[in-house]
Amino acid sequence: MRDDGKTWAGEAEIREWIQGHLITPKIVLTPTSFADGRLVASGDGDFPGGPLSFSFVFGIKDDQVIDLAIAPV
Repeated sequence: MRDDGKTWAGEAEIREWIQGHLITPKIVLTPTSFADGRLVASGDGDFPGGPLSFSFVFGIKDDQVIDLAIAPV
């Protein structure tokens, strides 16, 4: 999992990222497009400057997500 210039690996670190980046600020993501393995979503919630758009690029292997990169659009 890559976001904000950092990498989180393993279940414990990814749970920490979810808590700090999605649950605590109460973000609601609304998908706006999907093409070539890239999902773009608008994120709005309890944080300054919103809503913001983000891209989510998933790495898939054997029908499992093995990598996720998130970046502002």
